[in-house]
Amino acid sequence: MLAAKSLQHVDFSQAGQCLGVLRALNPTDVDESLAVLGHLLDGMIVHPPEPAEHLQVLEEMRTTLDFVMAQASQRYVARPLPPASEEDERLQRVVASWTAMAKSYSIVAQRSALDPGFTDRRALLTHRRIQYSALAMMEYYRARREMPPGLWRDLHTLYLAAERAGHADVRVADALNEVWGAQSAQEAYVALLLVDASIPSGRTPRELVWILRWAQRFAPYCTILVEAQPRPDKATKFALDVEADHGLRPVGLIPANAKTRNIDTKRLAAHIQAVVSQLKKGVTPASLGLGDDCVQPACSRLLVSLYRPWGHAAAGRKFPRKRTNAEVLLCVDQQAIAFFLEGREFSQPNDGRVTSFSDTQVIRTFGDRIDADLTPEALRSRAAQLGYVQEENWHINDQSLTGYRISRSRGASRVEHRQLVGLRNDPAAPMLLAEVSWLQFQNNGSLQAGVSVLPGPPKVVAVRLHLGDRSARERYRMGFAIPAVPSLKTDESLIVPAGWFLVGRRVEVYSEGPWFARMEKLISRGANFDRVSFTREPRPDSLD
Repeated sequence: MLAAKSLQHVDFSQAGQCLGVLRALNPTDVDESLAVLGHLLDGMIVHPPEPAEHLQVLEEMRTTLDFVMAQASQRYVARPLPPASEEDERLQRVVASWTAMAKSYSIVAQRSALDPGFTDRRALLTHRRIQYSALAMMEYYRARREMPPGLWRDLHTLYLAAERAGHADVRVADALNEVWGAQSAQEAYVALLLVDASIPSGRTPRELVWILRWAQRFAPYCTILVEAQPRPDKATKFALDVEADHGLRPVGLIPANAKTRNIDTKRLAAHIQAVVSQLKKGVTPASLGLGDDCVQPACSRLLVSLYRPWGHAAAGRKFPRKRTNAEVLLCVDQQAIAFFLEGREFSQPNDGRVTSFSDTQVIRTFGDRIDADLTPEALRSRAAQLGYVQEENWHINDQSLTGYRISRSRGASRVEHRQLVGLRNDPAAPMLLAEVSWLQFQNNGSLQAGVSVLPGPPKVVAVRLHLGDRSARERYRMGFAIPAVPSLKTDESLIVPAGWFLVGRRVEVYSEGPWFARMEKLISRGANFDRVSFTREPRPDSLD
C-alpha cells in the first residue's frame, strides 16, 4: 500500500521529499490518496519543514486535496450519516484532513512570527486557517450531523484574532474560489455563517451543493461590523455572539451582555433580488456565477428561499411550539400509508366505478373479502401479512399546530429527507400525512427529524395523467387529496407521483366519481411526490 510503503522512509522535515510524495499521487485512487494525504499532513505537523518550504508544500497540496476530499465525501452526502457506521469513518478522515491543513498553516504562522520575510504572507496564512477550519465544519453539514461542541467557539476565536491583526478583510489569491479567484478571512467566515443560516439539515443533497457554492459567491456582499451596533427594538435581525458555540441567532435570543458582532447584509439582499430578477428574464444561472449544474426553475426557487435567512431577517415561528412527552408511529411507504389511512390496499378502479376506501366491503389480496369494520388487531395482522410497517420508537420532542420535532434513538429507519410519511401518536388514532422537512443525526447517535403535517383529513384517490385517447389504456397511480382548511388559509391540493407537475397539465382523478384536476401551482416537491394546487373540471362524458 502506497500509504505504508512510500511514506515509510520519508523525512517530513524535508519539503522536497514531501513534494515528491505529493506529485507521485494518483488522485483518482480516492482511498489511497486519502490515506497518503492524511499521513503526509500528520507527518509535517510532527516534523515540520522550514516555514517557507512548509507553506510551499501546503499551497501545492490544496488542489489535489480539494479533489480527493470531494470524491471521498460522496459516500455519505446522499442521506443523514449515523455515527459509528462504515461511512462515518470516512467522514472523520475527511474532517481530520481539513483540520490538519488548518493546523499546518497555524504552525507556519507561529514559526515565522518573527520573520520579516513573511510580512506580506500574514493575511494569506490567516485566511487559510479560517478557510480550512470552516471546511471541516461544513463537512458535518454535508453529512447532516450535529456540530461537535467547541468548533464554533474555536472559529470565532480565529476570526477575532484576524480582526485584531488587521487581516480580516484583506483579500488573498484563492484558485479554489470559482467565482472570485480570491477571498478574505472575513469572506471565508461569512460563507460558513451563510451555510449555517440556510438550515442545511433541511436541504436536498443537490440544494446543499449549490448553497455551499453560493455562500462563497455571495459572501463579499456582507460586512461584519467591528463594533456592535445598538439592537433593534424587535428581534427581526440576526447577530453573532462571538463567545458562544453557535453561528448567527436572532438578536432577541442573544444575552444582553454578550460580545456581539452585527452583520450588514443590505448589499446582499439587494444583490439576491437583482440575480432573481435576471433569472426571471431568462439569463442563465451559469452566466450569473451560480454554477453550470444549476437548472431552472429549481435555482430560482432555492435562491428565493434563501433571501430571508441570508438577508438576516428572522421570521420567527408562525405557530409556537410546546414541549411534550409522547410516542409516535411513523409509516414511510405510500402503499402502507394508504392501507393505514383507510383500511384497505390501493387497487385499480373497476369497470369505471369507484369503490370508496371506507366501503363496508373491500377486496383484499388472495381473493378474500373482509369486512372493512376491522378491529385494530385484525388490521395490524393484515398489515403484517402485506409487509406494511409502522416504525416504532419515535419520540415527540415538541410540537406546534403544523408539525413535530421527533427523534429516534433505537433501531434503523427508512425515513428520508422530503419524504411523504404517515404518522399517528396512538395506534387507534387516525393517520396523518406529513412531509419530512429536515433530518440530522445527533452526537449521541439519535436521529432527529422535523415533520410538517399536511392539512387533513387526507383521502386516498386514484390518479393518472390525461393523455387523450391513450388515457383509457393507462393504469391509475395512487395519490392523495388534501382538503382545504379555511382556518389555516390553505386551499385543497393533490399529492401526485414525483415529476408529474406541469402548469396546465390535466390529471384524471377517481374519487367519489370521475373528474379532472388541472394543475396550477407546485406547492412542494418532495423526494417521492409533488403536491399541487389545482382547478376542478368536469370529466367529459366521452371518457366515461
